[in-house]
Amino acid sequence: MKNIIKITGIVALFTLVSFSILSAGAGSGLQLKLSLQDGEKQKSSPQLEEWGKEMDKWGEKLEQSLDNGQPIPPVPPIPPFDTNDFNGQSPKLGLYLEDLDFEEAYKMHYPNCYGVLITGVVNGGNADRAGLVKDDIIMEFDGQKVRYESHLLNLRDSKKVGDTVPITFFRNETVMTTELTFAGVEKEDAKYYETDENKFGMGRKLSPGYGGGFIEVTRIDYNFDVINNLIGGYGFGPVKDAIFIGGGGMGNIGNGWFIGGKGAGFKYNKNIPHNTEVPNIPDSTLNVKRTLNIESGFGGVTIVKKIALFSPKVVLDIGTMLGGGNTFLEIAQTDGNYSWDETNLNNGINWYAKYEKSYVVINPSVGLLVRINNWLGLQAAYGYLYAWSIDEQWRERPFDFDVSGKSPEVPNGSTVSAGIWFGF
Repeated sequence: MKNIIKITGIVALFTLVSFSILSAGAGSGLQLKLSLQDGEKQKSSPQLEEWGKEMDKWGEKLEQSLDNGQPIPPVPPIPPFDTNDFNGQSPKLGLYLEDLDFEEAYKMHYPNCYGVLITGVVNGGNADRAGLVKDDIIMEFDGQKVRYESHLLNLRDSKKVGDTVPITFFRNETVMTTELTFAGVEKEDAKYYETDENKFGMGRKLSPGYGGGFIEVTRIDYNFDVINNLIGGYGFGPVKDAIFIGGGGMGNIGNGWFIGGKGAGFKYNKNIPHNTEVPNIPDSTLNVKRTLNIESGFGGVTIVKKIALFSPKVVLDIGTMLGGGNTFLEIAQTDGNYSWDETNLNNGINWYAKYEKSYVVINPSVGLLVRINNWLGLQAAYGYLYAWSIDEQWRERPFDFDVSGKSPEVPNGSTVSAGIWFGF
């Protein structure tokens, strides 16, 4: 009889506990399912694990109470449910977002180079309850400056349902603050919250960034045939490749258009020993040094259309540069014997010549930028460098005479460049 009473009491109490759990779950839009199948594991929060331990102790006290005919001990209180643990929900903002560009910031009189623009708010959602509206600019989330939309979503993903975070935002030329609580979402309303993840990027503009700078290496298909014929007569080997090193920068002026500038330069220097005849002294030679220096450079204003493709991390560049360039060639010989007491510049051994040409350049190109992170990326481009000059002849320096004969080409050909991008 005593055992029957014990079993009946346990069954009744477990029925009471189950009813309490289900009632609490219904009040918060949840339902907790308890399984007694062997080996089945339920995902639980630390609070529930601790409650389970308290329930084990309560069971021991219950058995002792029934054995000794004592009053039944009170059931440990059920902890609050963490919706993020039990239904797999991730925190949602309830917003449509867009990276801020220069044009939008200018129109709104927003003075900073960071922030994310709100383009829509889910009615009754977490952001709506926090007081955020369309055209607000989120500046800070939980004390951290927000750089990009993806940055904000990463910050959001570090939170869980039930957390409350402070948000600093810009509205009508005023900086304001609010608090956003990541409330759980009822199942029937979950579709309205797909905006934070599943529907971002669908039918909306992706920002190509704000601007920055770059360093790059460019190979130009340079024809050195005439120059090589000239320098070969003085014992120098041929120049084969024209690798220009340079860089530049640009800023977003709106609608994906960027204006800036860039430049690049090439230098080839060679020194060789040479055995030359001494003027007016038959069968006499002298060891001398010959030097060759070729320098070429160009620079100008760039205008580029940047288009973010399937992600802000992959940006297509289509643009051109308009500017000017200059190329010069120096060749000289010396025996190294100089003196203030003796004039030996006209002895036929020491001589120097410099030829130079200036021109206008246009460099259309198409390229691709792949961002490694928010401020660093890799870029590559293919284009063509057109060089044009009014006068086909090169000029001699310093006397400024025309140089007759077939003129060497200036940089004029296809370009292939690769570099590193720094910016936002």
